[in-house]
Amino acid sequence: MDKTRYVDVFHGSGTINLPVPQGAAASWHAIKGLCGNTSPGAVLPFGKYAVAPYSGGYSSGYGVNRMNCGGPIRTFSDTLRLRGFSHFQQSGTGATHVYYNYAVVRPSYGGPERDWGVRDESGRPGRYAVTLAETGIRCELTAARTCAMHRYAFGRPGGMLTFDFENDGLYADEDRLRSPARDVTVRRVSDRELAAAATLQGVRLWFAVAVEGDGALDESGAFRLAGPGTVTVRLSASAESAEAARRELEASTASFDEVAEAADAAWEDALGRVCVEGGGETERRLFYSNLYHSLVKPCDWGGGGFLWRGAPFVVDIVTMWDLYKTQLPLLYTLFGEVSSHLAATITRMGLERGRLPHSLMLSSELDREAAQACALGEISLYDAWVRGVEADWPAAVDAALKDVGRPDFAGRAADGSIRRLTHVLDVYEGCSAAAELARAVGKPREAETLARAAGDWREAFDPATGLLRADSDYYEGNHWNYSFRLLRGMEERIALAGGREAFVRLLDKFFGFTDPEDLSGRFEGFNNETDMEAPWAYHAAGRFDRLCEVLDLGDRYAFRTAAGTTGPGGIPGNNDSGGLSACEVWNDLGLFPVSGQDRMLCGRPKFCRAALKLASGETLTVERTGEGKVPARVTWNGKTLCGRRLAASEMMRGGALTFIY
Repeated sequence: MDKTRYVDVFHGSGTINLPVPQGAAASWHAIKGLCGNTSPGAVLPFGKYAVAPYSGGYSSGYGVNRMNCGGPIRTFSDTLRLRGFSHFQQSGTGATHVYYNYAVVRPSYGGPERDWGVRDESGRPGRYAVTLAETGIRCELTAARTCAMHRYAFGRPGGMLTFDFENDGLYADEDRLRSPARDVTVRRVSDRELAAAATLQGVRLWFAVAVEGDGALDESGAFRLAGPGTVTVRLSASAESAEAARRELEASTASFDEVAEAADAAWEDALGRVCVEGGGETERRLFYSNLYHSLVKPCDWGGGGFLWRGAPFVVDIVTMWDLYKTQLPLLYTLFGEVSSHLAATITRMGLERGRLPHSLMLSSELDREAAQACALGEISLYDAWVRGVEADWPAAVDAALKDVGRPDFAGRAADGSIRRLTHVLDVYEGCSAAAELARAVGKPREAETLARAAGDWREAFDPATGLLRADSDYYEGNHWNYSFRLLRGMEERIALAGGREAFVRLLDKFFGFTDPEDLSGRFEGFNNETDMEAPWAYHAAGRFDRLCEVLDLGDRYAFRTAAGTTGPGGIPGNNDSGGLSACEVWNDLGLFPVSGQDRMLCGRPKFCRAALKLASGETLTVERTGEGKVPARVTWNGKTLCGRRLAASEMMRGGALTFIY
């Protein structure tokens, strides 16, 4: 089956346009960004290079939206107009204040700079095309492992290309979404080649550009055509040196069509790691579009990073508090090589800086958003380990020890208090996971240290309400939104709430099954990162019927457009580098990873059969038999699964998971 044909690369690229919710979902209350913020640009799975249409829109550089962190969407234009085509973009993130969109290529027929309307816009994985309405210039984009590629068709004389190496960010106005480039140099190497360099977000980048066509580069660096014709541009970048950028450029000798065909094959292979059967055309489009957006980030830069050279370097681990729950476990489950490179990057960051990262972008500001969460590096390394990712695990334990040993670890104040009670839960889960890893790799003393650092999660909860204490600073939402985390001590956590019936009453209120008019604490309709795991708290309470109901409501009202299919408005909020899309992928498969624990929870699969090619080389099949809304039982290799949960490490050995209705 051709998986790429099911992908809508525009899914989630615009303002949310979801169906009018009914039932309990009618009371769900979104507080965050009301746009998916994805880009339809050309990129390979976890590719270094991304080349995309650039309008200056928030936050990927595409579209017409201004910054949105909740409330009505503001726009800067009534229609999409492009300034050119840029490189390196965020995918689905919110207000990171690092937006890239470097090295903008502008095709035109001369005259003052302006934006162009669009027509005949199209895209598929690894390829994008559009015609600039006022000029008729046909523009095509694709990407290889070592370069980005453009092709422009000019229908009349006077065509030209200009290259802007100073661009950094989005539209320029009061929202301050642009940053100044520093020390920009542009040099014409020959009639067909440019070399450039710029310091962007504090990182020195070198660019190499080659142009093929009937024309030449002038002294200003603009390429001018001799007449009508087609021009191809190859662009490479390096954080090492100008020579390294040129080597990458020279490594790509294939034609535009050959590169586009290779990109299609790469995406077919990546999407083919999961083959689903059953469901209609629309359901497959929704599934593979979400799977596609789950595999765009992070970006594997090989051995050429700005922090070190000659060793694996993976960037755009942007909002790890989203990624670690769904997207990174999906990565570790299906893709061995990039998972190994990511684990090596996280570990080395910890060893060299004494701090495991919560965010790593092409920015010298390495501690950006460091206060949002704690110990997520420990949790994510553990998730990679239980899935059999190849890495230096004793070194990972050492990195965790350095992280835990920081005076400011867990965001503690001088008096020892913790500003955010969510950090208490982070630290408990992260240090417990790291202690388990340390014991497994033969480091018992280190395991004891990490176990002591885990602290006591109970101090974060109010026994009177069964929720997190209200007297805390919560990053988004309030204490309700963070109260349904899947803790290692989940049985005790349910008991603290007054037992299963009382815990379920809290969940029913949160999800709108009771007291729908009370918005004091409300599920946000998969619009926030806490929403990814909250429905699965019903699983811990044994209410599989309620879990299935919430997942069905989310599928019906949160991950498709008002027309019931894919499209720009079909993701319920910031996709956060694939975090939300990966959540829907797991929900569709009937599984959910519990981060920091060797545990997969079983829900309800959407498709009658799915086959996953695991990174271990084995195959996991997920099947459903019978009819109904809630599975009566779940079996693993023919044996009933107690508690409807499966160890992630066992899953990686392959086998058959069957949901019997």
